[in-house]
Amino acid sequence: MTPASRIRPVQPDDAAEWLRMRLALWPESPEKEAGEIADFFAGKPLPFLEAAFVCPRPGGGLCGLAEVSIHTEAPGCMTDRIGYMAAWYVDPDARGQGIGQALAEAAERWARERGCREMASDTTPDYPLSPAAHAGLGYAEVERHFRKELG
Repeated sequence: MTPASRIRPVQPDDAAEWLRMRLALWPESPEKEAGEIADFFAGKPLPFLEAAFVCPRPGGGLCGLAEVSIHTEAPGCMTDRIGYMAAWYVDPDARGQGIGQALAEAAERWARERGCREMASDTTPDYPLSPAAHAGLGYAEVERHFRKELG
């Protein structure tokens, strides 16, 4: 089974694993992260989190996630409807298997289906692998943000 065929939208049963991966990205605010997950599943509007995709592990649990929303602006972008990947994570033991690419492609497909012609993302120096990972998928760095034309 290819990584792309395993990617799916997040489901309520994924909440604990989703929280675990979010805390790997943002460990400083467990209550905030858990609250956002609860709000998402409750259907509350979250402008920075409109959809989330995950990669299940063959034996259970999850090993990757991508969270996406639509923004009206982002550094380097020319349109006012931009797919924005705010979270992109793959567990260290699952890296190098195409899971990150499959998650990013799911986020891009979601954005394209909603009329976006550009995709953006961001990073900080806390994530030293992120610039190379973004570049490997065709993103260009703009002020520590990344953008890509969606053809």
